[in-house]
Amino acid sequence: MAVNLVTSRRTLPAPMIDRSSYSIFSVIKQAIGKDLTRFSIPVVWNEPLSFLQRLTECLEYSSLLDQAALANTTIERFHFLTAFIVSTISTHLERMSKPFNPLLGETYELKTEGNAPFHYIAEQVSHHPPVSALHARGQNWTLYANVEPKIKFHGTNIVAISEGRWILRIKKKISLSLSSSQSSFQSCTEEEEKSNGKVNKHNDNDIEEEYTWRVPTVLVHNILFGRLWCEFQGQVDLKHTQLNRRSIITIKSHSWFASQSTKTAEMFKYMGFIYDGKDKLGAFHGNYGHCYYAIDNMNDIQLKPSSRCSAGGHNCVHLNSNALVSTPCDLLLLPSSRLIWHRDLSSMTDSELASRYQYYFFTPFAIRLNEQTTSLILPPTDSRYRQDVQYLEKGDTDAASSEKHRLEEQQRADARKHDYDFQPLWFKKDDNDEYIYTHQYEQRKFDHCPNLFSQSPHR
Repeated sequence: MAVNLVTSRRTLPAPMIDRSSYSIFSVIKQAIGKDLTRFSIPVVWNEPLSFLQRLTECLEYSSLLDQAALANTTIERFHFLTAFIVSTISTHLERMSKPFNPLLGETYELKTEGNAPFHYIAEQVSHHPPVSALHARGQNWTLYANVEPKIKFHGTNIVAISEGRWILRIKKKISLSLSSSQSSFQSCTEEEEKSNGKVNKHNDNDIEEEYTWRVPTVLVHNILFGRLWCEFQGQVDLKHTQLNRRSIITIKSHSWFASQSTKTAEMFKYMGFIYDGKDKLGAFHGNYGHCYYAIDNMNDIQLKPSSRCSAGGHNCVHLNSNALVSTPCDLLLLPSSRLIWHRDLSSMTDSELASRYQYYFFTPFAIRLNEQTTSLILPPTDSRYRQDVQYLEKGDTDAASSEKHRLEEQQRADARKHDYDFQPLWFKKDDNDEYIYTHQYEQRKFDHCPNLFSQSPHR
């Protein structure tokens, strides 16, 4: 009943079309100052995934959440959670393709097995503004989010802002072994999933903690000329909602006016602190495309770095002479820097690594997201049934473009025809005006679901 990401496919059916003769500026120059989520981008600039599937990639390193639940100290738990947030943005540095906009009512489900199993369910709950609601459950945690992307073109760059907060609830087990964690995932009850998030004590060895954060802004450079590349800007404030504790990630922004050595030293770097009130409990630093290091001795922050990161350096992406190249990580470490996480592509062969640029720079995890499965009974609204995405996977851009246009026109016609407020099937609004999961999807009663991607969907 689950997808095994280890034994699934290792490549896409066809490579990406050569875009060298296409100008993205010629396409989006009409959209200066406008929200690009309302603008139809030619399919040649898409990647063969729906946005709901793209959101699933935040769970590629979900094992960090499992480790956080097992952590024995507040500082260590915050390190794992902060590293998880860094991991969710690590793939974006290479991915210059746009996922397909989800249709209203579109869904996506992924249930995995293995060492870090999780169950992910998402639904497009609003079209204007576009809002995607998601719910994921792991061994001892649940993750919720309402994602409202806003993408604007400002003439020389694109700015992407993701409205909405992410909410993580951890069932912290005291003296919990890994084997009991596995059984906890299998026997997790619906009542536990619906917990209200306030430090609830289920028994002497079980408490629930809630954490929230928001995604930082993404800036895409070189729209007019050169090679597209992106960076993140600003801060991420990870808050423990019941206690006055937080972790603040400060991302170093790229500066065109800095010296070349300064640019190299600060490119894609971040650092931050873990706080209890105003007191600093811990520190960390890293490269958000590659690694996260805890700094175990706070006094080291005043020292000069003593070594260089050596954790899987070939996975790190850098900007060099207007090109994205894979080079060893140049993060300089302090004496007490301790590796918590690094981006791992070690499961790929040398030939697979060399050809990643031909397959949208997908990771092995992303390659498997649109794989057809017979192990799950899916509703007809699942993203895997989108023919435009499947056509693009197979390299048929003409068919993909035609189908994408048909679905967009069908959705516009449907909106004109039905003058009523759309009601999501699997999420509902709460008192905070946020969409929360109803847990009805898991009953797997899909007879009332619309045939969203057919020629004449039933509403």
